Amino acid sequence: MNLFVKLGVVAIFFFPFIAGRAGTPEKATVAEQPPAQTTEPWEIKVSAPGWLANVSGFTGFHGVNPYVNVGIGQILKHTNFIFVFGGEGEVRKGRFGVLANLGYLDAQAGVSGKDLVSRTGLGMQEFLGGFFGSYRVIQGPCGWLDLLVGFRATYVGQQTGLNGNESAIDATSTQLVDDFARQLATPNSDLRMLIDQHIVNGLSSLEGRHPPLPVGPIFGDQPAKIGALVQALIESQQPELAAAIRAGAQARVAQLKADLASRVANILTGQLNRSLSFYDNWFDPVIGVRGRYNLSKAFYLTAQTDIGGFGIGSDIAWQGYAAVGCQITRNIYSEVGYRAYYDDFRDESDHNFLYQLWFHGVQITAGLNF
Repeated sequence: MNLFVKLGVVAIFFFPFIAGRAGTPEKATVAEQPPAQTTEPWEIKVSAPGWLANVSGFTGFHGVNPYVNVGIGQILKHTNFIFVFGGEGEVRKGRFGVLANLGYLDAQAGVSGKDLVSRTGLGMQEFLGGFFGSYRVIQGPCGWLDLLVGFRATYVGQQTGLNGNESAIDATSTQLVDDFARQLATPNSDLRMLIDQHIVNGLSSLEGRHPPLPVGPIFGDQPAKIGALVQALIESQQPELAAAIRAGAQARVAQLKADLASRVANILTGQLNRSLSFYDNWFDPVIGVRGRYNLSKAFYLTAQTDIGGFGIGSDIAWQGYAAVGCQITRNIYSEVGYRAYYDDFRDESDHNFLYQLWFHGVQITAGLNF
């Protein structure tokens, strides 16, 4: 076989392989792109809660701490002026968020007095403001669960104004001096008993029982102080009056009694026509948890509880909230629930202030989310 024949055989043998290689294009090499990183959106919520809170517990000054039980109906019925403001806001990105809430109440009321006090005016201002950081530990289609840590600030302002009952003051002063003069003619004179009977017992309205607003009795320690002032005055005039009685100088006795009764009335008038105010504020560290469980696309359950104080501000402060919510539209929601808040705060400074109150009632909330 000559050379050309041999080359032809080789060509025929390799042709199918060469043709196959030529007819099969190489696969294009595509560089793999890294997966796109998803950015967590910002979430913003604002809401306006309306809390119809009843108040009960103990509050007062200088150890005079009556039990207070004031319903929301009583507050609205007997209050001359009331201003309430509340709001909540939250900003969230991913698992982290911050939220703030505040509530402010300004109210005034008047109470018709009895005995030596014709009227008692009450005023109160209360502010609650909280700031929290949150971390979402559970997130899923059924709901979520957040841990909370932050602080709550509380401000309390209270005012009490008195109006003395002039006719009762004059009558009481005269009767006290007459009874004291009669006792001077007997061997067993007890001025303190007479002052308690005529004056201290006639100032029971200063004890702050059954107030229309949860205002402590700022004048609660005043009956004893007023009694002491009257006692000191009468004791200073006792020798002269006793001498006139023993001498049988009736005209002089009548003059001394009238002058003493007028001076007692002046003390009572000055003490029972004035106002006192009190202001205090404190900060509580707070930890808590809140969550949401979706019942359907539109309806859900939500709850929150937190506890704070730990003796830094309040001895203890606790809050609980539970509600049924409805996502009315994509951006509008509403909740109806119940909120309870308890604060046990004691300020043992000059006023010896006790604030040991429960606030509890229905809360209706309307809000927007973006």
